[in-house]
Amino acid sequence: MRWPWSARRSAHRLVLRRVGAAHAFVLTDGPPAHGDDAEPPRLLRWGLTNEARPVPAGDAIALLDPGDYQILKVDTPHVPQEELKAAARWQIKEMVDVDVAELTLDVMHVGGDVDRPQRQLFVVAARNSAIQALTTGAAGFGEAVGIVDIWETALRNLLARQARADDLAARACAAVHIDERHCLLVVCAGDELFYTRRLEGDPGLLARARGEQTEAAVTELPLGFEYQPGGAFDAGASQESPLVVELQRSIDVWERSWPELPLARLYVITADHAPEVAALIQRELGQRTVALDALAAFAADVPEPEGDPARALAACIPLLGAALRAETRKL
Repeated sequence: MRWPWSARRSAHRLVLRRVGAAHAFVLTDGPPAHGDDAEPPRLLRWGLTNEARPVPAGDAIALLDPGDYQILKVDTPHVPQEELKAAARWQIKEMVDVDVAELTLDVMHVGGDVDRPQRQLFVVAARNSAIQALTTGAAGFGEAVGIVDIWETALRNLLARQARADDLAARACAAVHIDERHCLLVVCAGDELFYTRRLEGDPGLLARARGEQTEAAVTELPLGFEYQPGGAFDAGASQESPLVVELQRSIDVWERSWPELPLARLYVITADHAPEVAALIQRELGQRTVALDALAAFAADVPEPEGDPARALAACIPLLGAALRAETRKL
């Protein structure tokens, strides 16, 4: 029973992160509904602001910066479910560069809770100080943070939603998210996270996708150069992107590790020239690659962002994925 004068808790969901001295935030009308015919959530407000201002919501999710946590993979210990975190703490002692007492851990099974001959765990190890700073900084938005999430699971949510829309939910699909500071790869199948890796960015690849650098301009020729086929300087040869090389290595690892789940598609998530970046990666990688629009996961009436539109979209892409978090998930 609710007394007529008692405050009604809002159903809205707020997701936020720090971007330097600024604050990025996303406000939706609530968590995503279940079922194939369910309406997508509505994006009510979003953007990048220099100061934290109150945003009424029912629950709040804060997103850690990738530099504030590690995601490790270990063999699943033979202990009851409720003891997994404690057992994982011992397993990662030699894998982290700080005392495990300074870390908060969470765990989830690789590929979900499915019986396999050899099961493994993702262990997320986050610095306590980073969580404290994040939740304290969120106080200006007026809602206590109830959940702390990470980029890999946020990207999983975006990828899983797009794979369902493209009738690829049962297939293995990958997504690479590229921004100025981060480059993250995830592979999912059946809405579950199977593989993740952090890659080095490639400004040259982005420059070529934007048309700022042509193939022939990759190598500068010295004055007085006389061309000889096969020589040290070959203006006709295109430079191999280090990002594409690492993507290929990751795909090779995936195919060796999960031969029963061949990769159906690679999605590119970036705020700037995503279709051009996807086309360039597809040409160099030879893997079906398309751009993923993070805003397409929400109802069509998306409002304009608060703050600079380009910077706001870049800052809010991982928040849009975290806003799709299902209530039944632990991460």
